[in-house]
Amino acid sequence: MSKAVVLQHVEFEGPGRIVDALRDYGIPIEIRSLYRGDEVPTDPADLRLLVVMGGPMGVADLGSAKYPFLEKEVALLKRMVEADRPVLGICLGAQLLAHAAGAKVYPNTRPGATAGDAPIPVPEIGWGPVMFPFPGGTEPLLFGLHEGTPMFHWHYDTFDLPKLPSPANAPSGPGIPPPPTGNALLSSTRACRNQAFRFKNRLVGFQYHFEMTPEAIEAMLEHGKADVEKVLGTGGSEKIRSDTKKHYSEYERLGNRLIRNLITFMNLA
Repeated sequence: MSKAVVLQHVEFEGPGRIVDALRDYGIPIEIRSLYRGDEVPTDPADLRLLVVMGGPMGVADLGSAKYPFLEKEVALLKRMVEADRPVLGICLGAQLLAHAAGAKVYPNTRPGATAGDAPIPVPEIGWGPVMFPFPGGTEPLLFGLHEGTPMFHWHYDTFDLPKLPSPANAPSGPGIPPPPTGNALLSSTRACRNQAFRFKNRLVGFQYHFEMTPEAIEAMLEHGKADVEKVLGTGGSEKIRSDTKKHYSEYERLGNRLIRNLITFMNLA
């Protein structure tokens, strides 16, 4: 029987509540710890679902001897994209999926104060509300969620939305609609427009985390102290811990709803 396979890049960023949800639906799951030398699968036909987790590395690290698994992941993701087989990318995983689908991945920035100034990096670390711009609230992946849903963020980069290749000799001109892109923007924040996307039918990427347990958030804080202090300043970790107590109940409930939506929409059960 095909199974869900999770690709985990570092010990402290696991699949969290996704594991229990898949098991509740009777879906076998295997976690491959790439940082320990576990192999990346090669055959999409063996995968009911591929989940690609986050990590401190990035698309810019492709080709680095430090992370030899990244190129293998992208090769697998390209095959999954070609076949439109179910993929869920979270944080780094979303960026790898976007890259494999032909989109550009780059640092999230805002313009400098004056013309000619270098762009200013805009990392997102900690709790923040997300918006759902999908037209009419009709995207089934997002049923049950609402504007301002609190989510947990930890990323420096963003991506363009992947697009289908333009048809050869496609007509163009006034009154002729552009060819379909194959994508849908699912979620945004004030600091980062492209937070989540669906490509084709069953290829989905989220920059933010909706799957974490309180223990996982604490592990992120312990391993990412330098990042927190750099982005949020002194006291940033305590602010995140305080926000976790404030938001976690709603976050868990809506995150679980999102996971169930994904399982249903992807026809996994």
